[in-house]
Amino acid sequence: MLLTTVSVAQDYVGELGVQLLATATPRELLVAQAYSGFAHVSEKTMEDVLVHKGKEVPAGDEGDIHRKTELALACIAAIKPDMSGQEASKCIARAFVAENPECYSDLLVDPEALGDVVNAGEAKKVAEHAARMAATKALKELAVMTREKKLPLYFAKAAPLKYTAAQKKQPRWVPKRDEENTEVITKWILSYIPADVAVECDDYNGRWRVISPNLDWKSISWTKRGFEAAACEVIDRAWAFHKFCGGAAAPFDLRELSKRWQEEGVIDS
Repeated sequence: MLLTTVSVAQDYVGELGVQLLATATPRELLVAQAYSGFAHVSEKTMEDVLVHKGKEVPAGDEGDIHRKTELALACIAAIKPDMSGQEASKCIARAFVAENPECYSDLLVDPEALGDVVNAGEAKKVAEHAARMAATKALKELAVMTREKKLPLYFAKAAPLKYTAAQKKQPRWVPKRDEENTEVITKWILSYIPADVAVECDDYNGRWRVISPNLDWKSISWTKRGFEAAACEVIDRAWAFHKFCGGAAAPFDLRELSKRWQEEGVIDS
């Protein structure tokens, strides 16, 4: 069975309500599932795939994020044994976001501040939503931890990345004459982020968009916090995207960089 995409006139696509349409080379269904990280595929089905391929089924309890992550890794390796470890990591990240689209969401207003302007029932819903978001982010950390632990069992380990002394230096802010020049600042940002993450500058709306290797994205505004704080957060987010997709850690200290953009009470998107 093949999975393919088709090309349709853009105007017609809009009438159909299609939001995303891509063209690509047809792939066998299992190969397509491997690249999607087996998102929304049951554990029983993944077990059946492994049995069909003559591979060992990982032990563990059904419904456990650790076992689900390892099952996906095992299936990806069984179907695409030549895939690199980093590409497999991207597949696992892709699946997690597909199943948990709110994992990058942030509340734009402090829940406690909202409690002063909404009724008790609404405040309860906000608190429950915030709790769900926190639980999803914790689940994401567990999935990444399992992925990093189990990855060497199924894929060849990549050689450790070596940074130069220049790359390890903390980012130094642009000269004062360029502190409000978004073209210069964007070039400064691009010099400190990993190559597989893209950044787009939106002068009209006063923000940068950080786009991950899997095309997830985050919008960061400079209108409230200023250019330097926003630019430093863009760099921080870029490395977070990179690492979530299996990349190496930043060569410089992100904790030190975070002091330049994290401000109590400022929540932006």
